[in-house]
Amino acid sequence: MKRKATTNDIARMLGLSRTTVSKALNGHPTVPPATRQRVLDMAAQLHYKHYRPADQANRAELRDAAGAAMRTIACLIRSSLARSGSKGYWVDVLQGIEESTRRRGWNMVLHFVHQEDLDSLRLPRSLTEAHVDGVIMAGITRLAYARAVAELGLPAVLIDHDSAARAEDALFDTVLMESEQSVCDLTARLIALGHRRIGFIGDIADCLSFRERWNGFRRAMMDAGLSVDPACCAVAPKPGHYYDGAEIAEALAAMPALPTAFVCANDVVAVRTIQTLGRMGLTVPEDLSVTGFDAIETDTDPLPDGLQLMSVRIDAVRVGSRAFEQLALRMAQPDRPIEHIRLATVPVAGTSAVPPKA
Repeated sequence: MKRKATTNDIARMLGLSRTTVSKALNGHPTVPPATRQRVLDMAAQLHYKHYRPADQANRAELRDAAGAAMRTIACLIRSSLARSGSKGYWVDVLQGIEESTRRRGWNMVLHFVHQEDLDSLRLPRSLTEAHVDGVIMAGITRLAYARAVAELGLPAVLIDHDSAARAEDALFDTVLMESEQSVCDLTARLIALGHRRIGFIGDIADCLSFRERWNGFRRAMMDAGLSVDPACCAVAPKPGHYYDGAEIAEALAAMPALPTAFVCANDVVAVRTIQTLGRMGLTVPEDLSVTGFDAIETDTDPLPDGLQLMSVRIDAVRVGSRAFEQLALRMAQPDRPIEHIRLATVPVAGTSAVPPKA
């Protein structure tokens, strides 16, 4: 099968940068008309899949009519997140994006990206038919999907990233909460309480945030001269990412002996862990200590009366608004170096961690 042309191919054929090619394909006003026409001619010659002459003309006409004041952005979010226990967090993220878009006087279209879309790299039509000026991808942590979006040449911002991404995979600006140091500090607090056998629960292949939390946990253990016992940790990839209590129950049942404390990838995993321990006849924090991450509030998965998770709080609305701000900046200054932004967290003392039983 013949390989499909990419923006890199167009850039190589014309001796231009990929950034210039992307801006030309999107009708950016800073590209000289002659250069833009060379790019469009080469895109047609190579049968570049995302180039349609009519779409390019329509985009230019819309920009001329509306000017820089009116833009449309697409927000893509993984559909499974809307059904998971962490949906409250993502609703707040979307609120931050929408409110910021509205204040700017821009339009936003929302797309739920399903698993089959991720597997087939199928992009929403609003992107492929040149109806939007920029993209925010929320919780879409497949590097291959980000690459497919990058081929469109649209400015984009990621909220979280692929856990296996390398430095050379920096395609877009990324907005995350600070994870590694936050969990390092949480783990150090457990160690200060006297815990020595501490486990970790979370699908560290799911996203970069979870991977960084795992790294923070391991760093705290190493700093204290403690070894991480793999038998006390559940980090292998799971379809439900340990949001499913059955996955946690299976992981706990496979442990030869439970640790005295668990550090969990987020609050949803922590709550499921507490519920699973309860079904095993164990109580938090009397029998085991548990920590979370996010400090979310949920009515669907209440904790036992009087119990509050030791966790860290993040402003999810601010995560969304910061992603929009970064996208607007990228649209105005497309040649800026790629940036990775991490927003600070606030520790929550909680009552779910106490000294281990003697």
